[in-house]
Amino acid sequence: MKLRVVTPTGIAIETEAAYVTLPGSEGELGVYPNHIPLVTNLVAGELAVRDKNGQVTYYAIAEGFAQIRPDQISVLTELATAESDIDEKAAEEAMNRAKLALEQRMSDEEIAAAEAALARAAAQLRLKRRNR
Repeated sequence: MKLRVVTPTGIAIETEAAYVTLPGSEGELGVYPNHIPLVTNLVAGELAVRDKNGQVTYYAIAEGFAQIRPDQISVLTELATAESDIDEKAAEEAMNRAKLALEQRMSDEEIAAAEAALARAAAQLRLKRRNR
């Protein structure tokens, strides 16, 4: 099946997949080809893509939405970063900035933005550190 992940800057991932795991709002969602059609919201977390040879590639994604069809998965999200591209120090700094921002008096919109930044940074750090 085809996997396409779209971010505000364009198509971040476009590949064939034998199996995909998505971070759903109700827990992990595993998708094989011929899955029933579905639209679901996603939380910041780990997206795993297994190719036909069994090799798995991991990505950190932000919250977003997924449309699943029998032959294709489309994901809309603010962030999709391969594990190998994550800068651990930058993610830690982003997490610290978001935590500091949440301690300030802010509007509802600013709180939502800071919480989203915190979730994105946490997703990147969890992925980068998962095998330690």
